[in-house]
Amino acid sequence: MDEQFLEYITENAANIGPTARQALLHHAEEEYLNGNMPQSIFYQVVSLYQTFQDHYYRGGGKRKSVDVKELMNEMSAEEKSELKKNCLIQYVGKSLNQMAKNKPKNKCEESTPKPEGNFLKGITNPIEGIHKLEEVCKQMPKVWTILQLCKGPRTETTFSIYPNIHESDAAIYLTIIKHARSDRYPMPICLRFCGSKQKELFESFANIINRFKHSIKVDPKDYYSIEARKLYWKSLSEVNDFMTIACEELKRFFFPWNFLFAGISHSFTTNDAFAQRWTAIDKFCDSYELDNQCRILLSLAALRIGELTVLEIEGICTILFDNAERRELAVQLLKEMQQQQQDDASEHYNKDDCYPCILVIDEYLDHFFWEEMNVHQEFTRVNSLQCLWRLYQAYKKDIHNGYLQVNITNGGSIINPDQSLCKMEVRMRSFMEHWLPHWKLLCSQRPTQEELRNNFFNRSCYVYAGHGSGLQYINGRNIAKLQMQCVVFLFGCDSSRLYSNGLYSELWGPHMYYHAAMCPALVGTLMPCLDSFMDGVATEILSRWIAPKSPNILPWNEIEPSAWIKGGIIKSKTLGCEGAAAAASNSAAFTTTSATMSDYHLGSLCGVLARIRQRITETKLYNTAPYVCRGLPVWNCHVQPPPT
Repeated sequence: MDEQFLEYITENAANIGPTARQALLHHAEEEYLNGNMPQSIFYQVVSLYQTFQDHYYRGGGKRKSVDVKELMNEMSAEEKSELKKNCLIQYVGKSLNQMAKNKPKNKCEESTPKPEGNFLKGITNPIEGIHKLEEVCKQMPKVWTILQLCKGPRTETTFSIYPNIHESDAAIYLTIIKHARSDRYPMPICLRFCGSKQKELFESFANIINRFKHSIKVDPKDYYSIEARKLYWKSLSEVNDFMTIACEELKRFFFPWNFLFAGISHSFTTNDAFAQRWTAIDKFCDSYELDNQCRILLSLAALRIGELTVLEIEGICTILFDNAERRELAVQLLKEMQQQQQDDASEHYNKDDCYPCILVIDEYLDHFFWEEMNVHQEFTRVNSLQCLWRLYQAYKKDIHNGYLQVNITNGGSIINPDQSLCKMEVRMRSFMEHWLPHWKLLCSQRPTQEELRNNFFNRSCYVYAGHGSGLQYINGRNIAKLQMQCVVFLFGCDSSRLYSNGLYSELWGPHMYYHAAMCPALVGTLMPCLDSFMDGVATEILSRWIAPKSPNILPWNEIEPSAWIKGGIIKSKTLGCEGAAAAASNSAAFTTTSATMSDYHLGSLCGVLARIRQRITETKLYNTAPYVCRGLPVWNCHVQPPPT
C-alpha cells in the first residue's frame, strides 16, 4: 500500500470513509492470500476504526471555558496597555470571570481528559503496528479472550444502499487477537472463511428483520379474530424457524472452529491438566516443526476438548495437516486428551464457567447473532479494538479478574415517555415500584435534556423503556460531550442496532454516543421486539443483575407471570397477592425470598445475557437473540462477590 496514503489514513480516523475502508480491506485480503498474515491483520484493525468514532471521541468532551487570566498572559505589552482604555473588553473580562464562578458543576460533565484510543495513530508499517497491538493486548486482563470479525472487500457494493451492502456476501475473517496462550505467543492469528453457502448465509441474516416486521403487521381491526390471531402466531413461528436455521447455518459455516467462540475457563490457572495438555501439544509441534498458528489452534482445541465431537477433532486436523500420517497422529493426540478428561473424576467441566469473550465486530457483520455460536459463553461487543482500548484505559483501576467491578445501588428509569405504550408502562412501573422503589422514576413524561443529564446519567445505572433508544429526547452529540460512568439499559426496538445516515455512509448506533461519553457497558437490541416479551426479558435481566431494595420480597421468578403480563399485578405463584405482600412484611413466615435464594443473582452482566440466550424461561429466538451487551464486561459486586 502506498505509504503516503496509509499515513494519511492512520493519522486520523476521520480520514477513513467507506472508500478508504474498501482499499484497506483489499490490501488485507491480498496480504492474507499471499501468506502475509500479520500485514493482513494490521489492515483489518485499521479499517474498523472509522470516522464516526474519531469525531465523537475528539469532539465529545466539554468545550473548554474561557480563562481570562490565560488570555491576558498571551497579550503583548501594547495590547495590555490598550486594555486599560477599553471599557467594553474590561466588562467582558469581568463578566466571564463571574460566569465561571457561578456556573453549576454537573457530575456528568467531563472533568478529566478522555483517554486516547487510536493506538495505531501515525503507524504505517504493518509489522510495527502488530507489535503495538501486541503491546496493548499485554496490558489488558490475561483472562480476556478477544476475537475480531471482519467482512472481506466487495468494491461493487461500496456505493450501494445499506440493505444491499448487508446482503452482499464476502469472506469473513476471524482474528484471534488475545487467547489463553498470548503470554507466550502474542502474535494474533487469523482464519479466512468462505464457501458456496456464504451467499445464502448473508441473505438470511440480512432478511430477518424484514421477515419479522412483516409477520407482526396485522390490521388492528382483525387482530382479535380467531383466524387473524392464528395467522399471527403461525407467521411468528415461521420467523423463529427461519432464525433458527440461519443460526445453524452460521455454525456450519465456521465448522470445525466453533469452539474458538469461547473464553478461558475459571479453573484454567489452577488446573494441572491444561498444562499437561499444552506440554504434549508443544512436544508434538516441536517434533514436526509446526508454525505458531498450528500450535495455538491445537492448544485452544485442547482447552475445549470436552466440548469437541469426534467429527470436529477430525475436521480440525484435516484442515491443519496435509500429511496423512501427521493428521492421524494429531487426531489420536486430541482423542487421548478427551478420554483422559472423561476418566479424570477431579476435572469437572462446566460450559458456563468461563471468563468473558470480547467480540470486535465489523459494522457490516454487526447484525449477525454471533452470541448464538455459544449460548453458554459470556460475550460483549465493541466496534473496534481502539474503542475497547479507550474504555479499558478509562476504567483499568477498577478492572479485576477480567471484569469492571461496579456497585449498582442507585439508578434511574424512564418509562413510556411518549405515552403510547400503556400496557408496557403498567408492567414496567409495577416492577420498578416492587423491586427498585428507591430509584428515580419518570413515567409518561418527556424528559428534558437537562433532566437526563442531572437526574439519570449521573447515577450508577440508567434504564430506558420505550420506543427506540431514547435518542428522541436527547441529541447524541450532547451525550458524547458528557463523562458518564453509569451502566445503560435501552429496552426498545432496535435500541442498539447500527443505522445508515444515507446511501453508503458509515453506520452509526446509539451505543457509539454512550461509549464516546465513557459509558462502560450498554445493553440493547439488534432488531424490533414484541413489547410484552421484551418486558419479560427486561425484568429478568434487571432482577438477576440488580438487588432489590428489600431482601424480603419474593424473587422475580416466583411472581405469577400471567397476572403481571395482563395487568401488572404482582402476586406469588402459590400464595397470591396477599402472599407477596406478606413476604415483604414478614419474611420469616416464608421459605422463599430474595434473601434466601443465594443463587438467584448473577454478578456478571454478560452472564445474565448468556442465561437469556439459553432460553431457560423464554424459548423463542426472536425474543432472546436480539439482546446484546456492548462495551466492557461488568460485574455487580453488590449482588455477588467477584471471581478471584
